[in-house]
Amino acid sequence: MKIKRKVLICFLSIFFVAVLFNPSSAKVYKIGAASTPGEAMAIAGQYFCDICTERLNGEIVFEYYPGEQLGNESSMFENMMVDLQQGLTNAFDSYASYSADLNIMSMAFAFESHEHLFKYLESDLGQKALQKLEDMGMHVLNYNFRKNPRLFFGKKPITSPEDLKGVKFRIPNIPIFEKNVRAIGAVPTVIAWSEYPYALMQGVVDAGECTYENVYPMGFYKSAPYITLVDYAYPLECITLSKSAWDSLTPEEQTIVQECADEASEYFNNTINTKWEEDKQKLIDEGVTFVEFDKEAFIEKMAPLADQLEAENFWDTPGLYDKVQDLR
Repeated sequence: MKIKRKVLICFLSIFFVAVLFNPSSAKVYKIGAASTPGEAMAIAGQYFCDICTERLNGEIVFEYYPGEQLGNESSMFENMMVDLQQGLTNAFDSYASYSADLNIMSMAFAFESHEHLFKYLESDLGQKALQKLEDMGMHVLNYNFRKNPRLFFGKKPITSPEDLKGVKFRIPNIPIFEKNVRAIGAVPTVIAWSEYPYALMQGVVDAGECTYENVYPMGFYKSAPYITLVDYAYPLECITLSKSAWDSLTPEEQTIVQECADEASEYFNNTINTKWEEDKQKLIDEGVTFVEFDKEAFIEKMAPLADQLEAENFWDTPGLYDKVQDLR
């Protein structure tokens, strides 16, 4: 009888130890992403999840799912609302669907630098836009993932808006991109990102735009070897948790997760800058032409678009464009 009791006690001890220390018993935070493995933000997102898990001693495991494994961006937003996933990494301006004043981030030539953009985001106007996201259940941990500015490239030099008149110009299926391209005089043509290089090669489009770091890896320069570093927008990526996931963390855990997000953004920014210097030299070596251009001509051409966008309710705050310009 005593032997049976000892065996039972031993079994129960092993059972409780297994339950307490088995990683499968840990709380899991699923973090999704549209970016594909190998992209700068996917690397930073994985880095964030890894250091969160490590510094939380595995009590909360952050799992990263890039490449739309948890669904497209719209689906992932919905997943967060019902706790099917706890967060995501994504383009910050995509939140304009939920807080309209963030749309101005994507208006061409609305900002002159990342510093100008951050003056807006850190102002009362920007914080009001961010609070809308919080009220809708989305807690943005960090939006300081500074992608390189957006440039133009084409099969011929683009030095002023006149050079884009009537040119077939690739855009994503995003309304404000269409407005930008029409205002500048080009012909917007919706092409999926994956089909972009082939569309250039086959002449479906003759010009397009992207951030610096995408020109070389995507091979756009092979069909469109003239690059204009016009810096018409300053895109950001971000890390977001659902409000419920954030609130379920203890204050100590929140501090750790916030520190990890901040460290991941620093890692991302350093990587982006270094990578572009390498890519730029490769482009020069392969015969790409970096075009001289008249930036003021582009700015003057685009400025009237602000009134149209406001009239069509692209943002909520009256006179938002002028208020942003006052922050220069």
